Formats: sequence, C-alpha cells, structure tokens
Amino acid sequence: MKLFTCGPVQMYPSTAIIRSKGFIHFRTEEYGNMVKMTLRRLADLLGNPEEYATIYLASSGTGAMEATVENCMGIHDKALVINGGGFGKRFCELLEYHGVLYDSINLKWNEELTEEHLKPYEDKGYTALFVNMHETTSGQLYNMQMLSDFCKRNHLYFIVDAISAFLADRYDMDKLGVDLTIISSQKGLCCSPGCAIVSFSKRMIDKLYNDNTLTSSKYFDFKDYLKGNIDRGQTPYTPPVLVMYEIQDMLDMIDSEGGLSSRLKIVKEKCEYFRTKVKEIGLTIPNYPISNMITPIWFEEVSAYDVIQVLKDKYGMYVNPCGGELATKLLRVSHLGNTNLADFDELIEKIQLSIEDVKEKQIQGVL
Repeated sequence: MKLFTCGPVQMYPSTAIIRSKGFIHFRTEEYGNMVKMTLRRLADLLGNPEEYATIYLASSGTGAMEATVENCMGIHDKALVINGGGFGKRFCELLEYHGVLYDSINLKWNEELTEEHLKPYEDKGYTALFVNMHETTSGQLYNMQMLSDFCKRNHLYFIVDAISAFLADRYDMDKLGVDLTIISSQKGLCCSPGCAIVSFSKRMIDKLYNDNTLTSSKYFDFKDYLKGNIDRGQTPYTPPVLVMYEIQDMLDMIDSEGGLSSRLKIVKEKCEYFRTKVKEIGLTIPNYPISNMITPIWFEEVSAYDVIQVLKDKYGMYVNPCGGELATKLLRVSHLGNTNLADFDELIEKIQLSIEDVKEKQIQGVL
C-alpha cells in the first residue's frame, strides 16, 4: 500500500515507530519542556516570532477552525471569506453556525482569485479575512501577498488556514502580517491525525483578552490554553501525547535535511517531476496557480472516480477523489510524505494501466 493522499500522508519510518517506543506521563516537566521546544520550532517554521503564542489542540484541523471562529469573532465583527471550495465553504458554515456576520467571495472551482474579486469589498467595514491558503478541493494556491496587502489597507485581522500549504509552499506569518494560522499534524508534518496547532500574532492575543464580546467554548477556550498552560508546555485537558512525539521526530528530520528551505525543495522537486510526467502521458492539469502540495488531474474520456478505484483495488495506491460535480472529472495526487521520484514513476505507470482498465470495462459494458 502506498499513500499519495492529501492527509494522512505516507509516514516516514522513524515517525511510524514512535508509538511502539513508549512515553512518559504528560503532566510532567519533561513532557512540558519537549512540547515547549516543539511549539517554538513550529512557530519558527511558520515565521512567528512571538513567545508562547502557539498552542496545540487534541482535534482535527476543523476543530481548530471552529475554535478560531468561537474565540476570535465577536458581536462587532464582520468577516470576509475566500470561498473557492470545500474548505472555504467550511469557514462560511462555521461563521454562520456561530452567528457571525460574514460575506464570501465565491469562486468557481477553476477560477483564479484576483484583485478584481477584492475591489468590491474595499472599505466595507469588515474586521477579518478568512482564507484557506491552499484550497485542497481544487489545488488552487491563493496569492497571499495580495490578500495581505488587502488586509493591511482595510485594517483587517488576517486569519489563515495553512493546513495543506504548510511545509509545501513558502509561508511567513510575520512578513505577511498574519494574525492567526491553523495547521495540523497529518499533512506537511507527515504525522498521525489528531493534533491541530494554532499560532497567534500579538495583535490577535490582545483581541482575545480585550474584546469582551467574544464567544468561546469551554474545551476550546484559547485564553485557557494561553494563560498559565502553554508556557508550561501543557494544555487544560488531555493532549495528543503521541502525536507530539511524532512531530518532534519530524522536526528533527527536517533539521537533518537542512531546514525549511530544503524541505520545501524536496516537495517541489517531487511536484514538478510528477507534473511533467502527467503532461507527457497526455493528461491535463488545471491552469490556475496550484500548491506544491498536490497535483489535480482533469479527466475527459474516463471517470476519475473509476480510475481511483482501480488504483486502490488493483495496485494498492491511494489518491484523493473529489466530491460533487468533480467526482468523475478530477483526482488529486499529494507530493507530501515518504515518497520519492521512483514512486511517482510507478504511480504514472499505474494511472495509465488503470485508464486502460476502465476503458476496457466501458467497452464490455461493465461500467
């Protein structure tokens, strides 16, 4: 079995065996010190210089997205959402569920976000912009500098879900003026699911403590995590202990490779190699800006969903399907995790064989 999926991704051997090594109790100074160092290292990779401004949650990325809405949006706020797929839509759903006023810039799945989309929303009283840096549904990578400039002009809090883009595409909270970033364990960090990380600017922390209109849940109360807990490397409730050890292992691996730039180069090399091979066999990649994290492939003659099933059932290779109207048209291949160029050669070969298999079944009337 080989995972070319967007998350979880194929784990590296040293990370995969973490769970067999045993662990110390988490309410100890030793565990807390490991966590503090791990979060500081993550903050450095995110470009956040603030001390004790990065927390971790025992949740999926969506849990952190909802916690962000709950903790950071109050009755005086009005949000603007970049909605170009399933995860932009999720921000809209969460804002609506929690009664936060918002508008959304709705993009078609293959529509590139440009300055023209932003112009109608200048000086309209918004207080925050929510965006998924990389819309995993389509693969589109949004222009973060353009959005940063928009937020600065309009004095907005800049809230970014970088779950898919982290450790695949260049990202720097400080340089972009980002106020809150969400990442999770199962994508660029190549670890097990179950841990989300939230990193704050000082400006956002000030808002958390000074805006008395903010709502919050008990379990996901950011102030509880930030005040008196994270400076000890602890959480108010049971943390994802083993995932934190996995993250520590991955950070050690990234350091041994040469750091962030080397990790980004590894992912980009796999991405560019695979895309060249895809075009060589006559398949189509959409034309909008795409993250190094995945390659979306467009299918015309056969169903993308049927090809995915053959890859899985016949060859033990897993790639990501799409839902809705794209289910038969688009599949997505991840470049994260423990894969190499030879693995992508094999995947290309098996995609070709799977296409032929589907065509043969169509002729036979099986599909």
